[in-house]
Amino acid sequence: MFMSYNIAVVEDDVHQRGYYAEALRGNGYVVTEYGDRRQAIEGFDQQLPDMAILDIMLGSEVGGGFEVCRELKRRSPHIPVIFLTSRGDELDKIYGLQLGAWDYQTKPVSLDFLITRVDSLFRIKQDSRSQMAETRLLGKLTLSPANMSATWNNTPVGLTPTEFEILAVLIDHPEGASIEELVKATRQGVVEDNTINTHILHIRKKLKQLDPTFDCIKTRYGFGYCWTCQ
Repeated sequence: MFMSYNIAVVEDDVHQRGYYAEALRGNGYVVTEYGDRRQAIEGFDQQLPDMAILDIMLGSEVGGGFEVCRELKRRSPHIPVIFLTSRGDELDKIYGLQLGAWDYQTKPVSLDFLITRVDSLFRIKQDSRSQMAETRLLGKLTLSPANMSATWNNTPVGLTPTEFEILAVLIDHPEGASIEELVKATRQGVVEDNTINTHILHIRKKLKQLDPTFDCIKTRYGFGYCWTCQ
């Protein structure tokens, strides 16, 4: 189904990298392997991937994966990134999501689980592109399902695919979207409430950077969130 997609795996452990790559290739993906930050950046000069799976610590560079993510997002904000790392600290997870990662998984994870995660993201992109829905306008906000992008007052917001889906659900529920509905929007299986709160925080921050007066997302305590601007 997703044979045309190229996935970059950036992992300094050659054995783990090989396991991931073999499993992904076995499920029809094209995989390019990189052992460190420098190799990855040089590879991106030749071809950008459709997705990147990144470890955070790459050799002696304790934050090498973060740097790779930052460089990818600079070149193409819509490339999805999954962090797959042994670093389970909540601050690392928050920072990874702030950089625009779609998902953050702590090792060890099963290969079946990894494939499911990857399939899920590409399915989101495929479903969105196959929808015939027109571009949606709501005040200063424009949502374009075809490429999962949003603009505020004609300026790109730079949302990740997950952030786009969450924002679209808020727009679809003028009376408010529950945490459960927002969890479903991520299509990521088991998602903690705090993860949704973090995504909302990032969406607000990105919109406030474009418009300091932005205040369209309201918290409904004990329920979820709602979009209040028309």
